[in-house]
Amino acid sequence: MERDSMLRREDEAWRDFASVLEAVPADRRAALGVVPGWSAHDLLWHCAYWTEFTGGVLEKIRGGDADPEGGEQPEADILAEGRRASWDAALARAEAGRERARAALSGFGDAIPDLAAQWFREDTFEHYDEHAEQIRVFNA
Repeated sequence: MERDSMLRREDEAWRDFASVLEAVPADRRAALGVVPGWSAHDLLWHCAYWTEFTGGVLEKIRGGDADPEGGEQPEADILAEGRRASWDAALARAEAGRERARAALSGFGDAIPDLAAQWFREDTFEHYDEHAEQIRVFNA
């Protein structure tokens, strides 16, 4: 998949994810059960973290880092950090993270290494799609 197609796909998936999140009533955002033990707020924060992390991985790949994937936090720590953040803070982090990932992908020009394309695909649009569907079912 070429860069412009990936960026378009990410934008479409983000808009869908954001609309699904917007449909969650404020009093249900922290309710567990979207997936076992997780809320819509948790999934928003989870996507925010991984999209931002992916931006960093892509920057490292572009810079020639031999271990671009290192340094992620344990999922339990990510979840705990997210639960201390407000909904608006989680949404702002998600938006900033996606901009970082999009800018990092764009920095490759048309020659995107396979590893960078895989990280971008898996931790942006495929990730949004997966969790949007789970939240949709929960919110039905």
